[in-house]
Amino acid sequence: MRKSEKEYGATYTATTTPCQKYDQQAVELSHKYLACEAELLSHLITMRKKRYFVSLNYAGIFDYCERRLHLSRAQAYYFKSVAEKSDEVPEIKQAVMTGELTLSQARRIVPVINKTNHRQWIQKAKELPQRELEREVTALNPQAHIREKLKWVAKELSELRVSLGPRAAANLTALQNILSQKRQKAASMGDVVAWSLEVARGKFDPIARAKRSVGRKPETGKKNCAQRPQRHANMAALSSLDPGFCPGRQSTSRRLAPRVPIPAAVKHAVVLRDQLRCTFVAADGTRCRQQRWIHVHHIKEWSRGGRNEIGNLRLLCRTHHALEHSRPDPQTIAAAEREGVPRGRVD
Repeated sequence: MRKSEKEYGATYTATTTPCQKYDQQAVELSHKYLACEAELLSHLITMRKKRYFVSLNYAGIFDYCERRLHLSRAQAYYFKSVAEKSDEVPEIKQAVMTGELTLSQARRIVPVINKTNHRQWIQKAKELPQRELEREVTALNPQAHIREKLKWVAKELSELRVSLGPRAAANLTALQNILSQKRQKAASMGDVVAWSLEVARGKFDPIARAKRSVGRKPETGKKNCAQRPQRHANMAALSSLDPGFCPGRQSTSRRLAPRVPIPAAVKHAVVLRDQLRCTFVAADGTRCRQQRWIHVHHIKEWSRGGRNEIGNLRLLCRTHHALEHSRPDPQTIAAAEREGVPRGRVD
């Protein structure tokens, strides 16, 4: 429905031309747009601090902006980068809220702004044209100007753009020589990247490793747990998110003994079943898309008698793993209800 002149709040005279009317309305709408942009940023920052995204079954600002608010990936990234930088430099949020900077201007100085130089960079963002501002940022942080991307240029051909440090560049050259020698013909950088990805994925991809383990004979000799420091380090990282490791919630029998590492065969089966993807399902029936920072979660906690069995294990991303352990324990709720404590007050 077309808005009337009164709804825009503009005042027009008999001599105002249609061109002038549309111009004034466009100016007013732009002011409203920028005000809404700043207000949305403030809301997202508050939601992030209070961890509302997790409660709403979203992984974070980016996921929320893209899936819930239906913003483009670029817009979601703008809000995410400025919101995260606001934790370190609150002045950048204030500059957007007061209208000194637009969200676009603010996100351009995110790679270089800090607590000591915020006045200087906010002033530059206000005064300098976009290209000149980008040059200033690049001069201080060369990597900020290089935007990593992978785009299709033909049906079966894509272009990769990344930044490499001296060591990575030297490794690329060395691998180019190695692959050329191996194939007895000159290898391009694209050949090296494709070959390296194939080798790395075959060696480190948990799904590929799990597939190779199918049909493999079980190990006859088990290594002593004390000989596996790296595995214990990994399990310690997982335990930081697992309330089952808290002495107050562990049974006496299991508190005295360390958690038994999950057998490799069981882990492989869980990875194959869940396809190395978070299994959390939101209220709307959508499954979490996260395939990074994946943790193995015990459905029934180890401290409460849960076993390292396929049926008792599932994969969760870091965020949803924390959410799962932040929920009230069923036994705690039952005990509180027996004592007459309202469910809403259970911690």
